[in-house]
Amino acid sequence: MALLSALLASISQIYFVNRRLSGLLITLGVLWTAPFMGLSMLIATFSAVLLAQLLKFNPVLQAEGCYGFNAALVGLSLALFAPPSLWVLVASAVLGGLSCLMYAFWIKRFKISCYTLPFNLLILPWLYWNGQRLADEVPSDYEFSLSAIGQVIFLPDTVPAIMVCAALLLAGIGMLGWAFVGAVIASGTATFLLINPDYINFGLTGYNGVLAAIAMFWHQFKPGWSIAAAVIAGLMTALMLKTGLPMLTMPFVLACWLCFASRSGFCYFQRKYMPNKEHLS
Repeated sequence: MALLSALLASISQIYFVNRRLSGLLITLGVLWTAPFMGLSMLIATFSAVLLAQLLKFNPVLQAEGCYGFNAALVGLSLALFAPPSLWVLVASAVLGGLSCLMYAFWIKRFKISCYTLPFNLLILPWLYWNGQRLADEVPSDYEFSLSAIGQVIFLPDTVPAIMVCAALLLAGIGMLGWAFVGAVIASGTATFLLINPDYINFGLTGYNGVLAAIAMFWHQFKPGWSIAAAVIAGLMTALMLKTGLPMLTMPFVLACWLCFASRSGFCYFQRKYMPNKEHLS
């Protein structure tokens, strides 16, 4: 039961949620729309959580799904960008376990969260090597208001996106609300920069904003930081789409790090020069 609980928490932790029911809802949404992607995700995540247990990593972080959410994204991406085969499932297990080790290494040496950095470091080089472009097969005239929320797990379709929204709602209306806000802000930024409307409608311009806005809310920062993170993620995403380069969730990671650094700088300035003012937190 502990492994199953950690597995479901890992899948929900993609969206900064660590509820088993939320993880189950997301899993069912993926399996309904793309069974092979769901299988690859489960194998990669199980590999990560099993390794974390065998190596006796932090039990609290295990229960919260922190060692497995990068693996879940690894499994999803491998199944998306490679044709279905046994080798994809094997690679999911191997790279899923490796993402767990990378996460464990990072948290021992750095105070700031690595977010989805292990996932990006494992998959982006492969995409660049193969000349993959996320926008290669974007359908035209695609319209779905929740596409950016579902695109975080590479599935902007109706069922998985609605399941994700339900999973977020279980964690509180604030999580779901900021997911919408992040999607709108990032997509609006892309619209201002004249990005192909098909990319916007398919959720490619908004999903990093979704994660960035949720992250700042999850860290209990003031609303302005969620807005700032979504704008920064939207700008970075638009730039990557204009260059045609794969980006995965790197704009989200970089936007959060930049907000953390800026917030630390502002707080230091206030404490030093305006000690009687309310701090930016």
